Amino acid sequence: MSETFDAGTFRELAGSALGRGLWAFLNEHDSLVRMETATYLERPAVEPLSPGLLKRFGDDVRQDRVKQMIGRMVRQILEGRGYRIDRQNVRIPAPENMFASGTRYTGDWARKGVAA
Repeated sequence: MSETFDAGTFRELAGSALGRGLWAFLNEHDSLVRMETATYLERPAVEPLSPGLLKRFGDDVRQDRVKQMIGRMVRQILEGRGYRIDRQNVRIPAPENMFASGTRYTGDWARKGVAA
């Protein structure tokens, strides 16, 4: 698991059972693979996480503040793995996805034209 989450303005939420559970979920192998695959496919990293988040945590994760914290968590995780922001507010067109938009990341492999 990545180091502890630097919560910033999300300190109270991050310290809750939900916040700790989300951090653990996002650092699970399957979640990391999903985020990195979405990144490789030039899609927002949060896009493939929606079904798993809803299944594990229920509708609580649909709250705007929770989704914002998830975005901050994803950013910290991916930047810790060498990725950087490519573009923010990329639309996610699937109506069933809990995220309407998300941040797209890139890594050195993208600049070199090499698969991750």
